[in-house]
Amino acid sequence: MYRYLVPATRAIPILLLVVVGFDSRLQADQPADALAAIKKLGGSVRSLRDNGNEWEVEFHLQGRALTDKGLASVAALNNVVSLNLRDTKITSAGLLHLKNLTTLRSLHLERTQVGDEGITNLAGLVNLEYLNLYGTNVTDKSLEHLTRLKKLNRLYVWETKVTDAGVAKLAKALPELRIVRGVDLAKLPVAPPVKSVSKTPVPQKWIAASDEKPPKSKLGSNITVVFENKMARRVKLFWISYGGELKTYGELKPGAMRRQNSFSEATWLITDENDTPLGYFITTKDQEAHAVIPSK
Repeated sequence: MYRYLVPATRAIPILLLVVVGFDSRLQADQPADALAAIKKLGGSVRSLRDNGNEWEVEFHLQGRALTDKGLASVAALNNVVSLNLRDTKITSAGLLHLKNLTTLRSLHLERTQVGDEGITNLAGLVNLEYLNLYGTNVTDKSLEHLTRLKKLNRLYVWETKVTDAGVAKLAKALPELRIVRGVDLAKLPVAPPVKSVSKTPVPQKWIAASDEKPPKSKLGSNITVVFENKMARRVKLFWISYGGELKTYGELKPGAMRRQNSFSEATWLITDENDTPLGYFITTKDQEAHAVIPSK
């Protein structure tokens, strides 16, 4: 099952899942020992359908035990354009292996032990467009190394030690870069309490979490959704934006309800307190919707 969603990058060609070790084209173009090592570590390799010479490597699903040593197998591959290391056990030392991956366009490092020392190894990744440093140990020193990445257009620094001054300096150096610092839940408007749901709202379909990622939201008509948490634990509520980014909208205690403005065809992701996906809703066109988070 997918562990945690992250914001999507700019448009990328449709991906075709390839199980490492079973695709002859992969075996022909890439070092077989590196592919076998990635598979053994729980990683996966996906090929871009319209360009069999570019690859996406992911460890955030079943390969979260990945350590710095395992990154050597990734470095042995040719033309890696996307690498997801979210929630793995890598540290700053491991990023030395990524230093020469100049074809890399997207890099996920969320919630790893990466800090300023590691980010120095990314300064030469001149084709990097997307970088997610949410929940890492980076400071303003890391931002200084990123000024060389002229193609970088999206940077996430939620829950890091970067400051307003550091962000402003980077924004000046890279004016086309969008820097996302997250949402302060304390500043979100408090929704009025909902004591009950009338018979009018239309039940929304609960889709349990699986290996398949929820779709991005689509822009529909204005509606109202009442979320009701029937689980015996606290859950988090996220809206998946039109670009695939996660936008947090707070938490629901066991038995709690929340009235939320939304649009039809919007995707709302429900996770536990550790951000593990539990399921999601895709809202319908009904003006009043009732989204029940089931007890099981």
